[in-house]
Amino acid sequence: MASNAMASKRARIDEDKTPVSGEIDYRVVFSAAQVPAGRAGFGIGEEDVAIEFGASFNRVAHPSDGEIDLAWQAKLRESPKMWDALKFRLASLEVHKTADGPAVTIRVGVTSYKDYVGTNADGVPAARLAALRADGRSNHDDAHAHESRALGVETVLETSDGKLVLLRRSEGVATFRGVFNGPSGHPEPADAGVKADLANLDGIEPAAVRREMFDAVVKECVEETGIPAAALSRPRLIGAMTDSFGKPDLLFHTRTSLTAEQVGTCLTNASEAWESSAADVVDATPPEDVESRAGADVRKGPGEEEQFRCLRPGEPAPFAFGASVLRNPPTRNDRESGASAMSRAFWARDPRFISPVTRAAVDCVYMLESLRAERGTAGGIREERVMDNALDAAMDHELFDVARAIERRMLTRAGFA
Repeated sequence: MASNAMASKRARIDEDKTPVSGEIDYRVVFSAAQVPAGRAGFGIGEEDVAIEFGASFNRVAHPSDGEIDLAWQAKLRESPKMWDALKFRLASLEVHKTADGPAVTIRVGVTSYKDYVGTNADGVPAARLAALRADGRSNHDDAHAHESRALGVETVLETSDGKLVLLRRSEGVATFRGVFNGPSGHPEPADAGVKADLANLDGIEPAAVRREMFDAVVKECVEETGIPAAALSRPRLIGAMTDSFGKPDLLFHTRTSLTAEQVGTCLTNASEAWESSAADVVDATPPEDVESRAGADVRKGPGEEEQFRCLRPGEPAPFAFGASVLRNPPTRNDRESGASAMSRAFWARDPRFISPVTRAAVDCVYMLESLRAERGTAGGIREERVMDNALDAAMDHELFDVARAIERRMLTRAGFA
């Protein structure tokens, strides 16, 4: 087993970092809060990310790969708008604790969306996933050797007037239908110059792969919200996560120069509007009384059990701001706190309404915000509540270096340092 020092330096994505059951159905495997103070503002810039790219990071074929075709055909019947394409495959991440050089190294190969659907997408039978991992571990010393691990991206999108944009995933998408997330998708290897020959990836510059990972975030914002690219900042990397099936996503923070109302106007021009059935905005700062990983009762007062309900799959909803995506009026708790029901659900990381990838992004925001004062950029967020949630997130995901930094910050605030 690696030492604590090595574990804090290297965030390898392995079976121990991929939850398959339990209370938290995702794992943050890297947070920008792990980067030494002074290396990052709110997140890590493109210039501080290193890429290692090659066929050695590709998926290893498995004797049961015939099941991939069966899974793909079944998924096409459910979501006929899907199509197969090359995707980047995440092999590992390494966090660097030095004051110079890259802050993080990302090692990637190439896979396909079809292979993702057939090896570690939502819906892959648990027995099949367990068998793939057992063979990967015994034959290649890598539990995930036979998994696609198609690398996605998602961003926290902040408006100029302090709101975050959320989109409700429609019935036409392949996974996590009916819950809310930020603009999301996949970087496209083809846009970095990768051809169909997965065994021959020579000649592709790592810088082109890196650029596509950041460009993809901007493209998803444009396609899913209609915001012009010129009105978007360059994304900053805030973390990485895996869901309960081991699919990884890079997490970003992006700003737009538009207000929430202006974004609402842009939504009617979104080219990928079919991917969302509704949209909403939440406050970019958490409510003062938000709880950590709230359960079903956190927003309800007595007799309010039915007051808070998100649109269910199949219910019609306008794809626009201004029309409530919550079917009922605010609860008493909402009126007293001044926070919308969706804001409370978002910051409480409520799994009934918020996707696993988005909940992981909220964890990363909490961890970064908790240390902003140490980075010289103190903000106006309710600091004590933020630090409580940040410490819980760091401990939940076994990011003990971040947890120690947050504890030091809490002790300093309490006058013990």
